[in-house]
Amino acid sequence: MLNSAKLPLALLGAAYLCAAQPKPAPSQKTVFENEFVRVVELRVPAGVSEARHSHARGVTVALTAYDNEMTAFPAGTVTRRHTNFGEVRWADPVTHEARNTGTTEQRVLRVELKREAPAVSGAATRTPDPLDSLIVCKDTQKLIFENPFVRVIEERVPAGVAQPKHRHGHGVLIPLANSDIESVDDPGGPPTRRQLKFGEAGWRERVVHAVKNVGTTELLNIRVELK
Repeated sequence: MLNSAKLPLALLGAAYLCAAQPKPAPSQKTVFENEFVRVVELRVPAGVSEARHSHARGVTVALTAYDNEMTAFPAGTVTRRHTNFGEVRWADPVTHEARNTGTTEQRVLRVELKREAPAVSGAATRTPDPLDSLIVCKDTQKLIFENPFVRVIEERVPAGVAQPKHRHGHGVLIPLANSDIESVDDPGGPPTRRQLKFGEAGWRERVVHAVKNVGTTELLNIRVELK
């Protein structure tokens, strides 16, 4: 499920050439990595501190609610915040120390981007894609935020509901609940049944598909589409 096509470096273009990625802190592990992203899972017990470490820019998705305190370097700026379950944020490159100041485990997935420069886009003059998921599935998908690097979408599909054929860019899918789906990918064919498990991030290639929630609970996903 997590496999992606390996592209020769020469085909990635200058926009994807990047410096070495920072190493994860001891409380973090790499879930998967490809030419475009590294997905890191962070798990910090209540009251535990993390030594100074660095992150590349990217998107954070909270798998638990938590409170923490971070000291950013070299400025020494201290930030204290509460984060809700499912909260999604854009994160710039940072070197910091951190501490879980709450009473619950801090569990976060961080999608770190390997591209050093934002995508060059003619979005202002581009004709809207009639199969864009935010157009076709406006009742079940909503834009959380968008910038020159990514577009982040929340998918909420009630049990038994089918989404019409729509398009997604390539990127990372993060389920926030267990769910069962049936998908028909272009150019057609028999439906493929899949089980999505809470917190199991996976790479998804560009796709045009129709999806039905065939389970008994709401489908809830965060989709980080790269530009």
